[in-house]
Amino acid sequence: MQIDNIDEIEKFVEEMNYFFTNIERTNSDLKNQLRTKELEQDDLLHEIELSKLNAFELTKVATRLQKTRKERREIKDKLEFIATIKGFSDKYTNKLITGDLINLLKNIRRLRENWNTRIYKTRVLEDLKISKMKETIQQKGEEKDVNS
Repeated sequence: MQIDNIDEIEKFVEEMNYFFTNIERTNSDLKNQLRTKELEQDDLLHEIELSKLNAFELTKVATRLQKTRKERREIKDKLEFIATIKGFSDKYTNKLITGDLINLLKNIRRLRENWNTRIYKTRVLEDLKISKMKETIQQKGEEKDVNS
């Protein structure tokens, strides 16, 4: 693993967190969509069964039924795919992994911030240019103490 790709690693961890936290919601949403399509299908079948439809009306209802059945099939295919993924994610999904992923993201972001604001404070050689940075930092710290 190359550390040069910290942005990619951070994005990957975010996507892992999204995966583990949203798989159950996606499954639930798809099941709700499936129930709705099945109810639509029942409505259309009852329309055919109980209404006195002419040929044009019957064709129109049959076309809607066909469309509803295709949409239902697409949802069932997605549910089948989600079930396969859930088989994997259920082994690892718990509050620990999502909590660990969130902590990992925080740590990566904290490291990046530390790297971007890193300043060396000289200990002995006060004549170096970097020593002036040390004095500036101390002055800012004292100003914060006074203002607090």
